[in-house]
Amino acid sequence: MDKRAEIIRRYFELSDLASNDERALNEIMTLFSDTAVVKGANGLVADTPAKMTSFFVHFFQDNQKLRHLCQVTVVNGTYKAEWAVAGRKSSGKLFAFHGFDTYQFDQSNHITYLQVEIRE
Repeated sequence: MDKRAEIIRRYFELSDLASNDERALNEIMTLFSDTAVVKGANGLVADTPAKMTSFFVHFFQDNQKLRHLCQVTVVNGTYKAEWAVAGRKSSGKLFAFHGFDTYQFDQSNHITYLQVEIRE
């Protein structure tokens, strides 16, 4: 079993819980290295632990209910996840998106880079 692919799948499982479960949010943070960079689909870049915590806290406050499906692939050592998500914003508005994440890992299998891209 591919440890890094399992970490990506776990990230999506936790993302479905983190809006209403602080332990899930905290576990998401442990998947990332202290030097990780997260590039959100909205253009935000979190490149310090404090910015990353703020990024995820605000994301899960705004998105009150999420359901993800994902498929992880590895091509030439690059980890990608194709995903689909349906959810409910804190305003009550429903949404659905399809996209791709690109991941990089350190030797300890912590995520060092995540870029999120939404596709039409």
